[in-house]
Amino acid sequence: MTKRTILGLLLAVCVFPSVYAQKFTKKEQARREAREANYFYGASFTFTAGFEHSWMNEKSVDLETEYYGKSEKWGNTHNFFNVGFLWDQAINRKWGLQTGLYYKQKGGDHLYFYDNGLGYGSILRDEETEEAGINMIEVQSQVRYFIPVQYRSRFSVNAGYFIDKFVNTPGDVRNWNLGVQAGIGYDYRHWSFSATYQCGLLPSVVDDCNSRLSSVSLNVGFRIWKK
Repeated sequence: MTKRTILGLLLAVCVFPSVYAQKFTKKEQARREAREANYFYGASFTFTAGFEHSWMNEKSVDLETEYYGKSEKWGNTHNFFNVGFLWDQAINRKWGLQTGLYYKQKGGDHLYFYDNGLGYGSILRDEETEEAGINMIEVQSQVRYFIPVQYRSRFSVNAGYFIDKFVNTPGDVRNWNLGVQAGIGYDYRHWSFSATYQCGLLPSVVDDCNSRLSSVSLNVGFRIWKK
């Protein structure tokens, strides 16, 4: 074997693994980048829980005077928690759909006011004041617009509708509600954070008070499955 042949074999032994390794590294890098770019693609299932602040919309309340010196209306606020499950379907990097099933409690107070004939004054906190904490099962659906941020994270702007089925209601409160919602969200790896405003479209109280139920919620979620 000549010196030229030996040098050629040594050169092949040194160069070929280096070229192969470089090609393998580039392919692996491309696969890794594709995985990162598609990290949120597909369907995912998330458990979520949070704080719920609700109120009876006082702007839509009509006073009903029972007798001179006292008036009534539905109003005030109610604080509770919510728990639920979310199903997310990412259509592409910009758009997605989300549906959710929640257990919530919303409500307000049946308040009585001092009335001097010219209008109502301070709240009369007596034994007749009712508090309505309405338990409900809520189904919601919304469209999400994503704003990618960095490695496995994104912001979103969300909008859609919700339907509430009340489990327990006082006698003059209807047993379901329909409304619209809007909010923002942030997803990071398996975690999700959201703030949502909901506005009821139907009068929750079916008497002369005619008050609508609205709420604001702050939620934290953890993704437990992804396809």
